[in-house]
Amino acid sequence: MALRVVVLGQVPASLPEQLAHLPASLDVSVLGYHADSASARAALSPVPDIALVSAALADMSGFAFVQSLAPSERPTAIVFASAREEDAVQAFELQATDFVPVPVALERLGDALTRARQQVLQVALLRTADELQRLIGEANASGHTELSALFTRASGNGPGNGLGAADGHAATVEQEVGGDARRRRRASGQSSGTLIPSTPWRAVRNTDPSRARLTREGADEPVLDLTQDDGAHAQSGSEDARPLRVLVREGRRTRFVPLSDVDWFEADGNYILVHAAGEKYRTRGTITAIESALDPRQFVRIHRRVVVNMDRVREMSPLPGGDGLLMLGDGSTLRLSRTYRSRVR
Repeated sequence: MALRVVVLGQVPASLPEQLAHLPASLDVSVLGYHADSASARAALSPVPDIALVSAALADMSGFAFVQSLAPSERPTAIVFASAREEDAVQAFELQATDFVPVPVALERLGDALTRARQQVLQVALLRTADELQRLIGEANASGHTELSALFTRASGNGPGNGLGAADGHAATVEQEVGGDARRRRRASGQSSGTLIPSTPWRAVRNTDPSRARLTREGADEPVLDLTQDDGAHAQSGSEDARPLRVLVREGRRTRFVPLSDVDWFEADGNYILVHAAGEKYRTRGTITAIESALDPRQFVRIHRRVVVNMDRVREMSPLPGGDGLLMLGDGSTLRLSRTYRSRVR
């Protein structure tokens, strides 16, 4: 099923042709172009999957327009486009999925929409898992055990599923995301976060009560479990005691993501977004717990909401006011707050 895209604001005349020449594998459907704020707001009902937003609408700033949207009005993925590189900072402050410089290069546009597509599919998976968990809880409470009916409802194929538009993709999302991720990792030689295997794991506590661990029979490998944080994960003086993986709970599943794969951690309310190997995972936790648990020479706090893996940082550019812009190896950019600038070396 094609993902729905709307284009908002004053965009280059060449953009429609570029969108038409995107690879068919992206499977995006452009619903329309809307230059002013009134028509742009109307285009967001029903909410599309992706919005490509220019820095300038006909009657207001594109950034101001997005900021004015209620959470329920925001598309799952937002890509900003602007001729001013400094606008990237404002774009990412609004939690944009990506930022595309103008004039727009077709390859860069394709990369941005690929990242946006991945975000839409991952959010659909997360919502479906949450809905399944809720329905199974209801079934257990009522004594019903017809799980096939629950899966039909949660995948959007039955009445009364209560899911948003993006979750209509749930029937094919997991296969597509998993397959694409595996192909990317095989091509790049990266290891992947692995689902918990069928062999039993047991949760134990280290003698340090502020650090949570998971261990398998016969092994004692530290794992960062942010959901077990009871204040702050204290740093250990021994490098061997530091976690090698971060535990991410996705609905009823548990995934272990190697810290060597993590690009950066981002606070999102009471949750943490773990950006790793081109994918994004969401788990409960705090930036403070991450900062205190991990090696401060490798994982550095650069903003009140962000901790970055310094192995991923390719270059740093100064910004007005003392802030900076970090460019990662995959082309992602992160804002470096002047408050934390002294930590980046």
